[in-house]
Amino acid sequence: MTRLVNRAEEGRQTHELAEVLEIMDEKDTLKKWAGGCRLPLEEWAWLNRHGIFEEPRLREYAAPFPPKPLISNVSGLTNEQDFAQHGVDIYAALTAASPRPLTEYENILDFGCGCGRLARMFKGHPHRITGCDVDPRHVSWIGENLDYMRAVRTAVHPPLPFERDEFDLVIGISVFTHMNELSQDGFLDELHRITAPGGRLLLTVHGSTALKRAKEEKGIYDMLSVDGDRFAEACDRFRENRHAFILQHGHLTQLPPGNAKGPEAGKQTLLTRGWHFLRRRLRVSQTPQEGAYEYGITFIPEAYITERWTRWFRVEEIRKGAIHNFQDIVVLRPEKGSSR
Repeated sequence: MTRLVNRAEEGRQTHELAEVLEIMDEKDTLKKWAGGCRLPLEEWAWLNRHGIFEEPRLREYAAPFPPKPLISNVSGLTNEQDFAQHGVDIYAALTAASPRPLTEYENILDFGCGCGRLARMFKGHPHRITGCDVDPRHVSWIGENLDYMRAVRTAVHPPLPFERDEFDLVIGISVFTHMNELSQDGFLDELHRITAPGGRLLLTVHGSTALKRAKEEKGIYDMLSVDGDRFAEACDRFRENRHAFILQHGHLTQLPPGNAKGPEAGKQTLLTRGWHFLRRRLRVSQTPQEGAYEYGITFIPEAYITERWTRWFRVEEIRKGAIHNFQDIVVLRPEKGSSR
């Protein structure tokens, strides 16, 4: 049955492509594809999901792809079509979550833009798009290949190199899903500073949907690559409506400074409990900016968001499992002035 369904779907897509190609020689149609993200969502999604892979003449109407090592670095994916599919899915989920069309925002920040998984979908946007990332490879590639977007390298700690009230939309995909609480608070404060009054933020988190799947699905748990004991502790913290961070030892996690007391013991403590714990217990004097940085997997309960994030924002909606039935989208509006 699945094979028959797949054949039926392939037949439908082939028919759609044939209809497109039948009229591709018409001048008006070619101009239409040049509209990019100003096209109706269904058409823009089809072009990026299927059209550019089935008909080479359509490639010029979509954004270019980064090299495969960069694709793998930000997503774990290994081919362009899967990368494009993810970008379409994220863009569609953001479109559904936003209170107005994404093309109506005049100054958008893609916070943690990576090498353009989402940014590719903003080709043709009528206004200003900025992306920032901590990885110089990502920033360099976007700066050289996505001419509709300004790319800025940022640090793993605040502040951000942007003006107060600069953006009317801030998007953060898979960023707060990896921060400890100290980093979270610092960047929420910065995003509040740079978001204009009346603007919106669309930030993703691992909420109850993601945690449930990680507990019940081996494939998801293995993908997260976390220590079992630390995961159990995170589940307990989540159940208590607390921020639940699990340290990982990836490319962004940095060891403490060399003059920390007991370097070997300190290193082991960092690996198991985290830099913030190390600073508090061993009385290391360096600030996070001068010392180390923690990167990991973070689960954030809805009750925690509605209680802690409201220091900076009004929580308008939390769309559970909005991206791939995994990450939640938190829709925020900055509280400015006396209302904060």
